[in-house]
Amino acid sequence: MKKILILICIIFLSLSLSFQVQSVEIEIINDKPGTGKKIIRHSWVQLEYTGSFENGKVFDTNVGKDRPLVVQMSMKEVIPGFEQGIIGTTKGTKRKIKIPAELAYGVKGGGDIIPPNTDLIFEFEVIDVLDPSYKSVSSDELIDMIENNAVALDIRTEEEWDKTGVIKGSFPETAFDKNGKFQVYVMDKIRALAAAQSQNVNLIFISHDGETASMLANSFSEDLGFTNVSVLEGGILQWLKESKKLFSHKKDY
Repeated sequence: MKKILILICIIFLSLSLSFQVQSVEIEIINDKPGTGKKIIRHSWVQLEYTGSFENGKVFDTNVGKDRPLVVQMSMKEVIPGFEQGIIGTTKGTKRKIKIPAELAYGVKGGGDIIPPNTDLIFEFEVIDVLDPSYKSVSSDELIDMIENNAVALDIRTEEEWDKTGVIKGSFPETAFDKNGKFQVYVMDKIRALAAAQSQNVNLIFISHDGETASMLANSFSEDLGFTNVSVLEGGILQWLKESKKLFSHKKDY
């Protein structure tokens, strides 16, 4: 039960922060792209970095200290501007960016080190990249998985199901209320559908565009120990772009 409560807090925080629209962006000063694995949502990334002020004074670095920074993307483990500069790059990338105060420590500053309303400079190198613990699957892969008894949960709202319909073989179960709070009963539904397979069940989450599903998938795989978790890449929007058929959730199909 404790793990479920932690899961609820993590997802609620992630969802609430994901709705905060940023109107400013970082500036890329120098960029030397790498050739390795690309960093995506929820990738684990190992970095060497140096943070400095615009006058060149260094306030933090781990270079030469044999302690690379390891963070998971999209989990608010670093300031927004730093994550914005990292995500989308690849293993081996070396980059220098300028982060506006709004995407750094803002009007409050960072304790006794970062003054309020201060733009920051970060130089970093991507040492290593690990994929998220869950997988992204295509529409065709989802169809095959459902045919092989995978549990596919459409976690959107009833209003969204009414508007578009649902995928044949999926289970419509709204995962979040209107305030973004996780519906605990969904866990009972998953346990019932998984039966003897328990946490080894092949579990797929489906959302509007894939983002909310990825947050849930990450929490299930990282925090609850589910070993076979996937997300429909692009969500129902991608399914519709491919002109694949949907069915009413109010009747058997």
